[in-house]
Formats: sequence, C-alpha cells, structure tokens
Amino acid sequence: MSHASEKGNQLNINALDMNALVNQWFEGVKARDAERLLSLLHSDIQLTVPFQTEAILGNVNALQTFKAFDEAVNNFATLHFEGDVNGEHLQGVDFFHFNAEGQVKKIEVMARPLAAIQYLHEAVNGLKI
Repeated sequence: MSHASEKGNQLNINALDMNALVNQWFEGVKARDAERLLSLLHSDIQLTVPFQTEAILGNVNALQTFKAFDEAVNNFATLHFEGDVNGEHLQGVDFFHFNAEGQVKKIEVMARPLAAIQYLHEAVNGLKI
C-alpha cells in the first residue's frame, strides 16, 4: 500500500466516531446479540491472541473466541488507548479488574513500542507522587 493510500485510510478512520463504535460493541456484548456483534466485525478479521501463534481468521471464529473468553473470565474490562509520545506512536490497553463491590481492584497496562514506553517511564519518574 502506498503512503498516500495509508494516509487516506488514516483520515477515514479518524473521521469515525470511535466512542459510538465502542458503545455499539459493548451494547451488543451486554445484550448477547451475536448478529449485532458480527455486523461490527469485518468478515476477514484477524484476531491475534497471546496463546496462539497463528491469527484466528474470520468474524464467526473471532466471535466464538470472544464468547469463550467472556465465559472463562469474570470481572474484567479493557480500555484501548493510543497517541503520540515524543515522536513515537504509542498504542496500548488498560486491563481493569473489578471486585464484587464494583470497585477497580487492579489495573494492568500493556503498551508498545518500547521507545514510547521508555519516554513515558522517564516522564512518570519525574513526577512527585
């Protein structure tokens, strides 16, 4: 793909209302509405998971994987984030674990690339907490 095509795709993605898309996904999950969730997944989606080297291909297979994950894991939520840090494009996810009272008991952060993480580490170390 050419740089111009990549830039055009990025503009289209930025024009989307990400909050609305995320809300549609969570509403579909809450309602256990498989048809709604399938409509939000591209038919050729590639799902990568840490316990398998090959990507899981296709919206039906991905949805089945999400269903199994949902049934296996309790009190769990995530928040995706991304932005630019010192010239590096940072991508990551926060994993929220809740207790029975609905309070956040633990937050785990995973992010990449290493250069952006190192810059964040320096910035956080400079804070007086």
